[in-house]
Amino acid sequence: MPNQESPVSLAGMTNPHTHHSHPPHTLWSELPEGLADHLDLEATLSQPVLQIALDEAASTVTSEPSLIVDLGAGTGVGTVALASRFPTAQIHSIDISPQLLERLGAASVAAGVADRVHAHRVDLDGDWYSGLPRKADLVWAALSLHHVSNPAEVLRRAFEALRPGGLLVLTEMTGTPRFEPGDLGSGRDGLADRLTTNSAAHGSRATLDWSALLDQVGFAPIRHHQSALRADAVTGEGARYLARHLRSRRAQLVEELPMEDLRGLDTAIESIEADMSEVSFTSGRGVWVVARPELPVLQATAASDAAQPVTADRASGRQSSLGKGTIKADVVVVGGGSAGLAAAIALARSRRSVVVIDAGHPRNAPAEGAHNVLGQEGVSPLELLARGRAEAESYGVQIIQGRAARVLGSVDDFTIETDHGAHRVHARRIILATGLVDDLPAIPGVEQAWGRTVLHCPFCHGWEVRDQRIAILTGAEIAVHHVMMFRQLSEHVTLFLHEAADPTEEQSEQLAALNVPVIRTRVERLIVDGTQVQAVEVEGGSTFDTDAVVIAPRFNARTELFEALGGQREATPFGQQIPTDPRGMTAVPGVWAAGNASQQMAMVMASAASGVMAGSAVHGDLGFADLNRAVQTRRDAALADH
Repeated sequence: MPNQESPVSLAGMTNPHTHHSHPPHTLWSELPEGLADHLDLEATLSQPVLQIALDEAASTVTSEPSLIVDLGAGTGVGTVALASRFPTAQIHSIDISPQLLERLGAASVAAGVADRVHAHRVDLDGDWYSGLPRKADLVWAALSLHHVSNPAEVLRRAFEALRPGGLLVLTEMTGTPRFEPGDLGSGRDGLADRLTTNSAAHGSRATLDWSALLDQVGFAPIRHHQSALRADAVTGEGARYLARHLRSRRAQLVEELPMEDLRGLDTAIESIEADMSEVSFTSGRGVWVVARPELPVLQATAASDAAQPVTADRASGRQSSLGKGTIKADVVVVGGGSAGLAAAIALARSRRSVVVIDAGHPRNAPAEGAHNVLGQEGVSPLELLARGRAEAESYGVQIIQGRAARVLGSVDDFTIETDHGAHRVHARRIILATGLVDDLPAIPGVEQAWGRTVLHCPFCHGWEVRDQRIAILTGAEIAVHHVMMFRQLSEHVTLFLHEAADPTEEQSEQLAALNVPVIRTRVERLIVDGTQVQAVEVEGGSTFDTDAVVIAPRFNARTELFEALGGQREATPFGQQIPTDPRGMTAVPGVWAAGNASQQMAMVMASAASGVMAGSAVHGDLGFADLNRAVQTRRDAALADH
């Protein structure tokens, strides 16, 4: 058994470690029958998410953690995994339920880690941290904080429990859970949607903006991954999970759903238990890795003279810390997408010291796959970036997760500060690979399906919607171009003018020649199921079935840092960008730009190519500067000898 410490009464405790159809703030003297087994089953299905969180924690800690706190430990799967991954750490595990803590104890004994696991039966809504050791290296919270009365307050206490520089790894539900098919195999159309909608009213905090809460408390962001739990009725574990899950939902909503829906649920459950169902369930999971900053928020306009820098070991390409918070490097790259990582790798392979600052929000994250990537067709955008980060780090690139909040200085003497003052980088050159923001039309449904079935690029996603029903929803000036591109991929293309002007006589002839219907009525909304567009609804209520929608958003590059250094953004017909020469050099000495920040239409491969070009150009620029300095030093020495 683990060491049982700090026992407290159940009276007033409000943090059961479950999120399955049970309202928060319930007194839990006993868990509902079968719930602990269900949590273990969910933990089995969640192993890929757990592995992501563990890998992120292990790759981010700067030294082996000695003290870890697990908030809402449940049956102990996370505690045991932490103890196994960090074999010298003491783990303090918190939960309110004696039954779950008993399971945690048995799991710890079975794994041979009971001597390092300390169980605390306490309430996360109470003074849970007063009985724990302070200055934890790592706080772990997996699917527990959405139960508490005040998640922000628990996060503040977690902040206080960490040592400066310590990590919080938070896993929470994201988005809307999704069942397939929509009738759950019962024949009741829309049953899954009604089940999800009604369940959402029962205390779930799955839609909390966890990034904003973490920022509000003062944590510095490091990484954010989006994953999912998936259960399929065709597997034994998935079927058991789904049957228990649907039974629980049914009991919760028995007074709210019509009798026909309740019978439909019974039919769905019976089919699952009889191994005759193909129902699947997907629930989003986000993993946030954040840190308690080592430095306070900086108020000075330049780096403190007392702050010692981190210098680069040119022989190894690695960086060594001479002090807290400040890093010195040849080049700082702002943005860790394809362009930024490619630039960093090009520089690091030439033994330049490089720091990449990345906020962790890639533009193409919603997409299922990246296309036109030679040799990597259809690769997940997040997987591609993970490989790129690993490759960059193998050459000594240091990657800082956070937002570049301030920049000052000039060539050979730039300073960039990340948010909350967590880091300060001093560099000779800057590459801005900050990407762009898609300014989407304000039509309900567009943002929900953006990157999946709401598209903008025929080359990025056209093949995936070939032969489908495609709605073009773009302004008149580009409408015919989009129609022409997508008409090559499908015969079922319709143009919706929405608020655009009527086509010219020439455009009308072109559209007629392509046999493309034109709908003049204003679009009210897109009808979307999850991320799948189903129809376009126009003013008056008429709907047009469709499988994909094409829009033309404005592409606005993130130019704030460039303008702070004295640069002037460039307006184009499609938005704004950073003007550069073909190598990526801007008009601001010492500043380059790459990727979508300077090339709005660049796809993944083109962005990476521009990053390589910019990185190579910066290396050459530094080389000539170093050469000129060496020549001048030699001349000065010769003059001194005379």
